[in-house]
Amino acid sequence: MKRWWSLVKKEWRSSWTVVLLALVAVSGFDAWLAFKAPVWSVGINGGLAIGLSVILPFVGIAIATYVIGYLTMRNEWRDRTSLRLLSYPASGAAIISAKLLVAVFALALIAVVAAAGTWLVTQRSLVLPPDIVQVTEDILQLKPWERTLDIMWLVACLILGAAFIIAVGVFSFVIGTIAPRVSGLIAVIVYGLVGYLTSAFAPHAMYVFSFVPNPGLIVYRTVPRVREVIPLLPFWPALIGTIVLVWVAGKILESEVDA
Repeated sequence: MKRWWSLVKKEWRSSWTVVLLALVAVSGFDAWLAFKAPVWSVGINGGLAIGLSVILPFVGIAIATYVIGYLTMRNEWRDRTSLRLLSYPASGAAIISAKLLVAVFALALIAVVAAAGTWLVTQRSLVLPPDIVQVTEDILQLKPWERTLDIMWLVACLILGAAFIIAVGVFSFVIGTIAPRVSGLIAVIVYGLVGYLTSAFAPHAMYVFSFVPNPGLIVYRTVPRVREVIPLLPFWPALIGTIVLVWVAGKILESEVDA
């Protein structure tokens, strides 16, 4: 475990400057929108500033989630038989999981700052869109412990979803190293294939895991006002899929180095 944490710290030291730049960019953009929000909400469009504070930062985070796994591994690759990081006394899965943890933490940190910026822009807007008013009313119907539980499970699912997508990127890159001359093309094909298989078999996996305990979101339907718990069926398949992808990619890396 100590060696694994050393890998995590090393990965963070090599990436914190990029994360800091992203945080500064998101904070500056949201601060500018917060400054413009009172004028825009009255004179242009009530939801323009809020929409921009949601769309642009979070679309950027989504794009980064899809490419960060591949790019992180690509930066470490030196030739067809070696990874510089595999000189450490750790398994391939341990190395990948360390990189995965740092990537997820960085994206989560940026997302928290972006969410805080959206909240600030919303507070500064003089006219709120009807959708936001409705969502606020729905949230206020929940008891404090229900809101806390819902937020915890939503955050956990978002983090797990990001981890799965990053793991797919890592796995795609590792498969591509089998044929270095066309590694990029192979990685794209593998990425698309994994995405297709995920969308094709996800309903079946969620059906199977519907028979086991799942985390759920507490909601209240307005007419009639009935309390319901919506199970988060993708939770267990995404968790198992992430673990399997990291383990398989780690084994392939080890075999590449030993070759």
